Amino acid sequence: MKRLRLLLLLFIAFRLSLLAFWPADQLAWEDYVYFYKISSWVDEGELPYIHYWVEYPPLFAFLSVLLYLLTPHYVAYASALGLVLLLFDLGVLLLLYRLAERLLGEAQAERVAWVYALLFAPVAMWWLSFDAITAFFLLLAVERWLAGRRVQSALILGVGGLVKWFPLLFLPVAVRFRRNWREAAIYVAVALAVVAAVLGLLAALGPTYTWASLRSLSSRNSWQTVWALLDGNLSTGVVEGNRFDPAAATFSLGNPAVIPTWLTTLLFGALGLWLWWKMPSEPEPRRVLRFATLVVMLFFLWLRGWSPQWLGILVPLLLLSLPLERAVLYVIVLTFINIAEWPVLLSRGLNGWLYLTVPVRTALFVLLVIDLWRFLKGKGLR
Repeated sequence: MKRLRLLLLLFIAFRLSLLAFWPADQLAWEDYVYFYKISSWVDEGELPYIHYWVEYPPLFAFLSVLLYLLTPHYVAYASALGLVLLLFDLGVLLLLYRLAERLLGEAQAERVAWVYALLFAPVAMWWLSFDAITAFFLLLAVERWLAGRRVQSALILGVGGLVKWFPLLFLPVAVRFRRNWREAAIYVAVALAVVAAVLGLLAALGPTYTWASLRSLSSRNSWQTVWALLDGNLSTGVVEGNRFDPAAATFSLGNPAVIPTWLTTLLFGALGLWLWWKMPSEPEPRRVLRFATLVVMLFFLWLRGWSPQWLGILVPLLLLSLPLERAVLYVIVLTFINIAEWPVLLSRGLNGWLYLTVPVRTALFVLLVIDLWRFLKGKGLR
């Protein structure tokens, strides 16, 4: 880690400078205001999952409430949230270096870390969302798994699943590269037990709004994907509705699906199962990372929605899974597509341009799946 001292200094200094130079109350596009508004309901004794529903798993919702209680006003809240997310983003950088060192060696790991620090996407995601927390828990679970600490990895994966569901996508990867079926069963059981324990407690305290929150995760209509274009939905993924009305959790703006969700689930499930079955079972570290990235990419292609901040989860996986220059090219192009959609086009009401940006992004995702599969089968460049 001594080789990273300068990088860590610049990484932290740059983000702290941005936090000071660009005050939170002057940002027009971030979700911090939205998080603050919902958390402020604690002043009336209202808590997420217990007294109202939210559209994401509970861990961040309660972290946001805690930060609200510890800060006197919005600017202080936003600054505190920025600092917390900076710590997680720093954790992502360190885990990225550790994983790259295991996979590629010390010199290449340093290059990967510098590239991550210089990319715009992680900085934007730090301001726009809390997905640095998601990426941190996913990478930490993978690192612990590769280190042979399988129970630790499963516990971490369960905690990550309580931030957003994405870390749980590592479960089929862990099962595929199992040492035996007993280990696989324990891994899945531990991870899901963490999620079930927390959700079970919340369901006991507030069954109505816990179930409403879980329903809201699956009831939204499509947005910013090819499925959305087929459905005629040209809006963003904004969730609207009375948070104190459980019935509103199933309400979603836009047209219903033209292609039934069960059909796309069946098709992508069959494809994923075929790839899982064809995957060589030797747990070579980079193969594990590449297959994990492939699973995430298939999930993004199956999802009926796309939110730009999810690129923050994808960036470290691509840097670890592909040759560095190729990964950087993918990330840069995807970043510019995200910027084109938001804030350039959608904030100005130019939603019709989604007919261009969405197919381009989807084509890149398909190319990524093909690229990753070629590398996994040993047909690509190392």
